[in-house]
Amino acid sequence: MTAQTIERSITAFLDGEDSIENDNIIHSTEGAAKFGFSGALVGGVTVYSWAVPALIEALGQEWLDSGWIDFRLRRPVYPGDEITTRVVSSPPAPRGEMSRRDRGGLPTVEFTMAKDSGEVCIAGAAGMGEAEFYGDLAVARNRDPVPAADPPTLLTPQNLPIGEDLPAMAVPMSTEDAEVYADHFARDPHTRWRGEGARLHPGWIAGRCVRLTKHTYHYPAGIHAGSQIQMLAPARAGQTLVVSGHVTDGYRRKEHEYCLLDVTISDESGEDIARLRHRTIYQVGGG
Repeated sequence: MTAQTIERSITAFLDGEDSIENDNIIHSTEGAAKFGFSGALVGGVTVYSWAVPALIEALGQEWLDSGWIDFRLRRPVYPGDEITTRVVSSPPAPRGEMSRRDRGGLPTVEFTMAKDSGEVCIAGAAGMGEAEFYGDLAVARNRDPVPAADPPTLLTPQNLPIGEDLPAMAVPMSTEDAEVYADHFARDPHTRWRGEGARLHPGWIAGRCVRLTKHTYHYPAGIHAGSQIQMLAPARAGQTLVVSGHVTDGYRRKEHEYCLLDVTISDESGEDIARLRHRTIYQVGGG
């Protein structure tokens, strides 16, 4: 067997109003300019959501229930950029020659999301089964949801709760909400995201990490830097999910302040459907 390549393209768009009044000013032209960017940054989770159709084509729908993904965001994406997802799958290596990504012969792929210029915006890998990183993900002990903080506390390096759980939150997610996400953010018309038994889009799942942080804290500008996601069970709309998390690390790099947050999403029965590690810049340098 030879390597197979799948490509999908989309014109990037801003998934909200271009307003300095939104809860992350980096997603507005005026706010992004304060940090030296040439335009409003499209949300990293939204950009990732555009890769999902190609990943499902390569790995099958089962990837949504028991697959994994590991990616980093390398360059900003602006509205109007032409973005091409390129997924490359290879046959498993011969026994004794397994790479760290082969995971015992289960299907794996490498993928990039790049502009027409060739500039790579996102790069990573995905596959079936248990990811190598899965055992490193922390699981919060505190899973009892509480109301959002009112008002939320400004997040700083001094109060970043490293080694602590964040207050958990309950997230009602109707089938209508699932369809709105697929249409408005992912621009994905597939029937799997709508109607009775609708699945939750992987982009929506990835986005719960920021929302959990902002359940307690706020910060004016943030940039998604990377995600590791392990799917554990089918994620369905039409229920109230519980999102809990544990702050595993915080550090400074190139004038930016980073937070590493491990998150668990559970369904109404208490079963874990996904575990994630979210890397985010919560204080952008240069402003």
